[in-house]
Amino acid sequence: GTFLGLARLLTSATSFEEALEMASLGDACNADKLVSDIYGDEGCSTLGLPGNLTASNFGKLGESTDRCCEKDLARSLLQMVTQQSVLLASAYARMAGCINRVFFAGGFVDEKNVIARRSIAANFRNLGGCAYFLRHSDFLGALGSLQGALRCAGDATPK
Repeated sequence: GTFLGLARLLTSATSFEEALEMASLGDACNADKLVSDIYGDEGCSTLGLPGNLTASNFGKLGESTDRCCEKDLARSLLQMVTQQSVLLASAYARMAGCINRVFFAGGFVDEKNVIARRSIAANFRNLGGCAYFLRHSDFLGALGSLQGALRCAGDATPK
């Protein structure tokens, strides 16, 4: 949903597969402003922040688009979507006390979307957690949606 919709808006990609292919060839550093772009390597060291931490998704676009192509935009978008997914999942996992074992399912993290899986795993690891990806996650995501729809339909039946 979010990734494909915004990818179609920002790039020439017309399908999920095209958007992923573009993202796999892009470099988010050309579009995203990193902590090291703001504080430099010495400042990052002083602050104890990793320089490759994203400070602002698409933050460099406000300055100049000379170094940024649509592949970079696709990669930046993929990073933004995965980073936000990880932030939400980690917040819920911390509340539930299970940050060491969080499972991701759904079409976005299907087995062929290796780039999203790697991004989610790396971001989750940076937050002290461990991400797991299920085989046939696209099917499991559909089952979860069906279960939710059936639950809602059951609540809507007259009693």
